[in-house]
Amino acid sequence: MNEDIFYYEGKSGQQERRRFVRIGTNFVVSYYVYPGHLNKTDMSLTRNVSVGGICFTTDKHFPPGTILHITLRLPKVVKLIETLGEVVYVQQEKNKKFLFDLGVKFLQASEEDLYLLENIIKDCASLQTKLELDLTTREHQKNEDN
Repeated sequence: MNEDIFYYEGKSGQQERRRFVRIGTNFVVSYYVYPGHLNKTDMSLTRNVSVGGICFTTDKHFPPGTILHITLRLPKVVKLIETLGEVVYVQQEKNKKFLFDLGVKFLQASEEDLYLLENIIKDCASLQTKLELDLTTREHQKNEDN
């Protein structure tokens, strides 16, 4: 088994393989087809993020293999993450004819950008875990009070 691939049970109960840990979070992402022009940039919010790539929703259908120039804005950080990414999957949103979830694998990014992204992901994951624990504790206390 490859040490840098994470195995976990997905929503459908099937085992999924991920090379990098993903967090569900909304970062601002801007993108355009590469090579292209900056004036043709669109924006969206990520659905999930990892050091290896992102998923975001768009109103455009990009077939797998499409190369996008990606700019990712991270919370609490002035520096923008810029990279090229390859569309690896496209999935039409349920009940929404003109919205698509794109899975984009990063092709190139500086080590500094990846290090920054990794640390932001760790911080966000830690915060999410803390919030989930707080909510669980509150529910437990509420049930005990009743």
